[in-house]
Amino acid sequence: MPILLAVMPLAIEVAFVLLSVATVADWLTHRERRRAYLALAFGSITLLVLLAPSLSQPGSYGRLLTGAGILLFLFSGWALLMFRDSFIPLGRGTKRFVAAVIVLVAALAVVVQLPTDTGLPHAPLQTFALSALLTTWGICVGEPIVTFWLASRGRPAVEGARLRALSLGYAGLVAVIMFGTLGGSFVRNQAVEVTLDLVALAIVPMLFFSFYPPTWLRRMWSQPEEEELRQGLHSLLTFSPDRLTQARKALEWATRLVGGAGAVIIDSDATILASQALSVDEALEIAAAAKASSEAGVVRSPRHGKTTLVIPLDFQKGVGAMVIVAGPFTPLFGDDEVTRLRQYASSITAGLDRVALTARLNDLEKAKTEFMNIASHELRGPMTVIKGYLTMLEGGSLGVLAPKAMSVMPLLIAKADEVNAMIEQMLEAARLEEGHLDLRKETGDIVELTELAIDSMRPMLADRQLDVDMPATPVLADVDTERFQIVVRNLISNAMKYSPEEALIKVVVNRNGETARVIVIDRGVGIAPEDQTKLFTRFGRIEHESTMHVAGTGLGLWLSREIARMHDGDITFESVEGSGSTFTFVVPIIP
Repeated sequence: MPILLAVMPLAIEVAFVLLSVATVADWLTHRERRRAYLALAFGSITLLVLLAPSLSQPGSYGRLLTGAGILLFLFSGWALLMFRDSFIPLGRGTKRFVAAVIVLVAALAVVVQLPTDTGLPHAPLQTFALSALLTTWGICVGEPIVTFWLASRGRPAVEGARLRALSLGYAGLVAVIMFGTLGGSFVRNQAVEVTLDLVALAIVPMLFFSFYPPTWLRRMWSQPEEEELRQGLHSLLTFSPDRLTQARKALEWATRLVGGAGAVIIDSDATILASQALSVDEALEIAAAAKASSEAGVVRSPRHGKTTLVIPLDFQKGVGAMVIVAGPFTPLFGDDEVTRLRQYASSITAGLDRVALTARLNDLEKAKTEFMNIASHELRGPMTVIKGYLTMLEGGSLGVLAPKAMSVMPLLIAKADEVNAMIEQMLEAARLEEGHLDLRKETGDIVELTELAIDSMRPMLADRQLDVDMPATPVLADVDTERFQIVVRNLISNAMKYSPEEALIKVVVNRNGETARVIVIDRGVGIAPEDQTKLFTRFGRIEHESTMHVAGTGLGLWLSREIARMHDGDITFESVEGSGSTFTFVVPIIP
């Protein structure tokens, strides 16, 4: 036991010296006011711990050491209160009042000459001075315990954990002073004295963890945020309507993940894409400081001295950055924070690029739709005039044509009809894209409508073999008669384009339970399995040596299927490459 009694104070002294060295080294590395206060506080307490064994010496030397101990004790309380002020600021008047009280209490304690030996009796004024000394220090340290704990309520996980850790750190200091210094002076039982020294020694590393949380502790604090982040990341990357909205959401999650007080995302062109909890001037200043840093790490804004964490973002158009600004409740920015934010930043970069790409694709689609709308309207008028005059020439209304000229009139009219069909496709596709394609349904005979569609294509079918198989009785359905015929014409036109001139094309109309079917069968080139996914896409065309000469907009099948589905029907197909294809147009019939 005597050996432990001799060793324990030395162990406590060594522990406090190491703690002070660590805080001073941290301040020398970062040069921040907050860290300076903490280094002063721990340095003062360490000197007090080192002086404690010598305070009981008699004479003027002992009184001198006691006065120094009083000053160090109160100075540590002031430094700890200023450390608290760097997180949650005190009023200027309050700080002046506290400083004045500390000076008065220190002067009183020195003047009354507190006994160097705590076992000696105290005069009433000395007792009052000692009580004032302990009360003043206790308020300087006890107030942050309560303030930090109350401030942790309702804050994000990382910030709340940081504040609770600080509160426990202050409580640990009180415990160390009570158990390690004052307790050793009033307790005379050796076993109890060793126990108190062991408790004080165990608290010292906890102090370091409270004020300088290690990586594993910071990761534990951020674990709840990371779990929520994983749940929200899919929504963030999938459903953000534009880059600005996504960037703002990304900053919100990033600051929550590491307990940052503000953040900014810098685009590849050095402009600010989004910022959070920062003024315009602050965002610009931080962006300028981040631009000067070529690698991820901690930088400092020169005017305000704010610690920032810069994470590069490798956009498709160039390198940008995400900058997280440390606030009063932010834990340390270490390698772990850099690694986690880099991983998060890769998802943010992909998401922002995806939104930009989607926006560009939407713009292209809009431009295509506008072009189709304008082009089809501009072409429709001239083609109507051309078709009219060709019909008049063929009918002899404009005079008798020469036999050779007359022989080409069916071909010219067929080609005019083909162009008109393409224009009609473009118009219908533009209406569909704009949401203006409204069906005008009425009761119609599927057999009759199919015959009308075929009759309108007779000039183009003049040199083709067409076999039509239809029932003798009507097949009634509620359809948009004009658009129903557009679908039938598109299917027959496709069969013509992708079949040799001598190949037979067959059109079958029949009932199939509660539906009517229009089936178009060709013996053409067929469709390879790898090309079948392109069939019903906008502007989708199958590139094949045997079909390179085929003209078209790539809209026919896509438009036809959309019209079929608007009728609560569908278009399906079967195809074998080299043997032909079968397309089936299905619509519900009237019972």
